[in-house]
Amino acid sequence: MSSRAVPLATLLSVVPYFHTRGAVPVADAARDLGMTDKQLRDALWQLWSCGLPGYGPGDLIDLAFSSEDLDDAELVEVTFTAGIDRPVRLTAAEAVTLETGLAIFLDHPEVVDQTALRDLLQTLRTAAGVESAAGGRGEDTPRPESTTPDADVVRTAVHDGLALRFVYHSASSDTSTTRVVDPARLSVSDGHSYVHGVDRGAGQWRTFRTDRMSGVEEVGPRRALGPEPQDDGEAGVLLERAVVPAAAAWFLDEFGFHDVVRRPDGDLDVSIAYHDRAWLVRFLLGHADVVTPSDPGLAAEIADRAAAGLALYRAGDNSISST
Repeated sequence: MSSRAVPLATLLSVVPYFHTRGAVPVADAARDLGMTDKQLRDALWQLWSCGLPGYGPGDLIDLAFSSEDLDDAELVEVTFTAGIDRPVRLTAAEAVTLETGLAIFLDHPEVVDQTALRDLLQTLRTAAGVESAAGGRGEDTPRPESTTPDADVVRTAVHDGLALRFVYHSASSDTSTTRVVDPARLSVSDGHSYVHGVDRGAGQWRTFRTDRMSGVEEVGPRRALGPEPQDDGEAGVLLERAVVPAAAAWFLDEFGFHDVVRRPDGDLDVSIAYHDRAWLVRFLLGHADVVTPSDPGLAAEIADRAAAGLALYRAGDNSISST
């Protein structure tokens, strides 16, 4: 039996087929359903094994087969359908809702095969009888590239349980390092896709943005992962107090500060959340006109860094004028 899960749409088509025909030769059923014998047996195994909590195989979808082992059976019959006795039909409203939800995965080839996704979305649009909720792209509109080599490797590795090696660029430290990761799952959030898994170097769960991964390659079977930690994303976060002047209060809409307290004069005491001090220094340098650190030592460091930068600009101007 294959360990690879069978798509839900395939499972939902298998049960009604057998329900209307009784005992059917596996070879005939596979041909009628457009599947190989192995694909059909995988689907039947998965259906037969999806028992109710506390029970075992055959307690939800029940099968009868012509030998002791389903892998060797020539004839198979579905004896209990659990109500799945006809092909699933979507209403127009259901099709639009499903299409809108799936459209978030467009342009994320590392998460889902884009050709298959676009075909499915087109099928849903036809079922809904309306223009696409995801932008109404017509068939005559050129489609963007559906995949990249790195995206294919990431998607396949996560699906097949393989470890990954890649070069990862960290935005917080502005450095690139080689990582070996045992990936568990993929997700999409705020327009970006992420790989969640265990970083072998750190020995801990980490999250990696896929557009910051390069040179991705498979490096053998994935190791045992253990439970994924559940937290609110604040683990290991440090806080630095700072002041935002009243005239720059608009900046609070641009950056998520913590512990905001308004002073009587209108200025705002805030906390800046950060993981890496180098990032904090770059942030304060880049926004020195609207954020001032409360710590005098850090404020002096920012002033010195700014003065050094200006000195380099002046030196550059002098060298240009002398030529």
